Amino acid sequence: MSRTSKIKTYAVIYLCYLLYSITMVVAKFAGEHPIYSMQALGLYALAFTLFGCFAIIWQQVLKRLPLTVAHANRAVTILYGMIFGAVLFSETISLNMIIGALIIVAGIVLMVKKHE
Repeated sequence: MSRTSKIKTYAVIYLCYLLYSITMVVAKFAGEHPIYSMQALGLYALAFTLFGCFAIIWQQVLKRLPLTVAHANRAVTILYGMIFGAVLFSETISLNMIIGALIIVAGIVLMVKKHE
C-alpha cells in the first residue's frame, strides 16, 4: 500500500470512529427524553442510521487494514469522548485523563508502526 493510500485509509478509520462517537452522543441525548416521545424516537432513529453508516464504512476499512490495527485505533474514541463530554456536557478534563489520552495515542502509534 502506498503512503498516500495509507494516509487516506487512516483518515477514513478516524472519521469512521468519529461517526461511531457521534452515534453514542446522539443516543445519550435520546436517553434524556421520555422513551416513547417523538424526540427520543427521532434521536434513536438517527443513532441507528449513523451506526449503520459506521458499520458499512468499517467493513471497507477492514478490507485495507489488519483487524488488530483497526481495533487498536478504536481507542481514539476515548479521546473523542473526552472532547464531546467537555464541549457538549460540560464535563471537566482532568490531568489524569490527559495523561491517559497521551498513553492511548502512544499505544496507537506503536501498533501502527509495528504493522507498517
